[in-house]
Amino acid sequence: SGGGDPATVGSLLATIATSLTEALRILMFADKRQWGPDEFEQIRALEEALDDAKKDFQEMAPLVHGQFYYQNDRTTISLLELRKLLEKFTFHSQNFKDWARQGGPINPIWARETGQLKQELHRAQCRAARRIFAAEQEGSRCLGAFQVHRQQKRNEAERQRRQRARSELPPWQQQHEQAVEDEAARQRGEPPQTAAAHSLCRSTSLEALVPVCNAVGRFERLGEHDAAFVCDFCDGFIVWPDLQRLPSARTPPKVVVFPPLAIANHVAPEPGEWQAHILCPYCDEYTYLDQGEDSEEDVKYAQDEKGFTSLEKFREHLEWYHTALPVPAI
Repeated sequence: SGGGDPATVGSLLATIATSLTEALRILMFADKRQWGPDEFEQIRALEEALDDAKKDFQEMAPLVHGQFYYQNDRTTISLLELRKLLEKFTFHSQNFKDWARQGGPINPIWARETGQLKQELHRAQCRAARRIFAAEQEGSRCLGAFQVHRQQKRNEAERQRRQRARSELPPWQQQHEQAVEDEAARQRGEPPQTAAAHSLCRSTSLEALVPVCNAVGRFERLGEHDAAFVCDFCDGFIVWPDLQRLPSARTPPKVVVFPPLAIANHVAPEPGEWQAHILCPYCDEYTYLDQGEDSEEDVKYAQDEKGFTSLEKFREHLEWYHTALPVPAI
């Protein structure tokens, strides 16, 4: 909690929004007769920052029990981060007040600074929401991972629904749809015999999760050869040791781990660590036969509730325990 601090996540976000609005108002009412592209770019950057901040606020609230809960949160570290960010926005806004008094062309660097502050505010809102989520979901997926995993479940449910609907069609209609899919496959340069499976899974495979992955984090180069996904919600890194081996399609786990699989199952780093941990989604789905002294029984795979400490350890686990099993769409 925030102790005796009267501020809340909502009040600090509102003050930041006011700072952006004031800066935007200064430019909107300025004399535009001598303006060049830099001034108009600055207006666009401020409008985008304000719109994105409002959009984030609206999207975070449903993830943590609604707007009232989110805007009244007083988690100490969230308030500290937002207060520091407010200082940056206040200083940034002062630039435009000074510019309005002094006149002359606007500093083109300010538009880039607006964009940087927009990203910082986005990540601060993500982290604030994640802390609320984590307080009730101890040991589970990060809020960013939760969103990817939830979307995957929705995709899988839709795939199964369409599969059931298709199986109920008359044989002649199934054949007609197969012919249409085969022709579409030929247009894509694919073998017709793979068209049915390809069409059925096309929008529900791991590849379909790429947009939501991009919405909860970003990919970065790490050194000369490595690639990393950085989650906006927990700042955790998921590292692929060789950028050239980062897959563009789902591949067997003994080779590489396709990004959406890792992103959908990551856990926030432990204090003092920077790499996100990764839970194995298959351990909860499968059991193995334990041949004890007296009887045989099905036993679930056991995994540390904090997950694997790196992508490489997760990959080794998949290779050792799960490659002989049919891999479910998780």
